[in-house]
Amino acid sequence: GYALSLRRRKMIEEAFGWIKTVGGLRKTRHKGLEKLSGQALFTFAAYNLTRLLNLMRPAVA
Repeated sequence: GYALSLRRRKMIEEAFGWIKTVGGLRKTRHKGLEKLSGQALFTFAAYNLTRLLNLMRPAVA
């Protein structure tokens, strides 16, 4: 149970780390809930696309 928890935690921390550094959500550019929500949605979608590309890449043996 604990080993699984550690693996899941690593996945979550990597995602939020990427979103804050690469995605630019550490310091937002917009004011207002609607604009910030849009930026967050766009950033999370970009992260999901990059993760999807890595998952679809064939494993090299």
